[in-house]
Amino acid sequence: MIREDFLPLAKPDITDLEVDAAVEVIRSGWLTTGPKVFEFQDKFSRYLQEDQPLYTAGLNSCTSALFLSLKALGIGPGDEVIVPTWTFAATSLVVEWLGASPVLCDIEGPSLNICVKDAQKKITDKTKAIIPVHMAGYPCDMDGLETLRNNYNLKIIEDAAHAIGTKYRGVNIGNFSDVTCFSFYATKNLAMGEGGAAVCRDNALADRIAKLGYFGINKDAFKRYEKAGTWLYDIEEAGYKCNLDSVHAALGLAQLSRIDAMNDKRRGFAAQYREGLANVLEFTEDSDEHHHVFHLFPIILPRQADIHDFIFRLKERNIGSSVHFTPLHRHSHYSDRFAPELFPKAESLFGRVVSLPMCSKMDESDVDYVVSHVREILK
Repeated sequence: MIREDFLPLAKPDITDLEVDAAVEVIRSGWLTTGPKVFEFQDKFSRYLQEDQPLYTAGLNSCTSALFLSLKALGIGPGDEVIVPTWTFAATSLVVEWLGASPVLCDIEGPSLNICVKDAQKKITDKTKAIIPVHMAGYPCDMDGLETLRNNYNLKIIEDAAHAIGTKYRGVNIGNFSDVTCFSFYATKNLAMGEGGAAVCRDNALADRIAKLGYFGINKDAFKRYEKAGTWLYDIEEAGYKCNLDSVHAALGLAQLSRIDAMNDKRRGFAAQYREGLANVLEFTEDSDEHHHVFHLFPIILPRQADIHDFIFRLKERNIGSSVHFTPLHRHSHYSDRFAPELFPKAESLFGRVVSLPMCSKMDESDVDYVVSHVREILK
């Protein structure tokens, strides 16, 4: 039987807690960057940190966080930054916005994460940084990346847009690199609608990213609107307009109080998917050694399956899906610079990876419905 309502790929898990938090801020009259943003930054840092303090710069997107982190770390014209080909456009475009060159590398296989060995092959005397992407909420090989960082004096800026709550060998993502960038977009595990953060182990670096995110103005600028503030502020360097506002931060604080429970629901749905589909297709990587938060639930179709037909048939049954992602080297902007044969792992999986519905707003009956129809389509 076909359900009447459409089951989307994802939707935000919003409760009265988020609604009340947003209303409180709207009624307060302080809508832009202010106390709620500073509270979110502090609580987000404390949520992630393990045995060392972390510092958070709240921003308007993960894209801004990646861009400003590279800028703050001195990446610019003539520099090269290694980026996995299996990612969204933002990961590489931020490099180009700074006049630097993205150098694409392959993935390691079913995890869809960066291949450290291939990344090492792409290192030159111009390489200044690597941006690993924790695909779907599964952690990259942080030990391998740390070795590259130390051996070649590189900066590591993690794209953790999918990975709030992800753990590598029991340690939260956010504790490993120079900067870790998170997304709070509407479909993410922690959803503000729009928003992002750059998390640093160095307080001075976090302060500089925050300053760059508000025109390069010194960090006390917002205090000029308070009674105790002063009209005087200083533009210390050329910056941008990427600051996080209080309404979104209030939503983030409410979501942060629920994030572990929401991630647990995702993990439960993933287990249900794996059990129900175990005999008909393959899955991307998981491991008891790490903590996968399943921002996405990608499946790997049999080689004989037609991805266009599969997605069309899902849609006929009112099931949403998507493809994460078309490898960058297959886009027109990059295809004249990077030949497909440079990425054998990505090429072997492109056209076979489809993301099924996954969000904490779902219930077990939704998963059962998807499982039954995926089995029917593949049969």
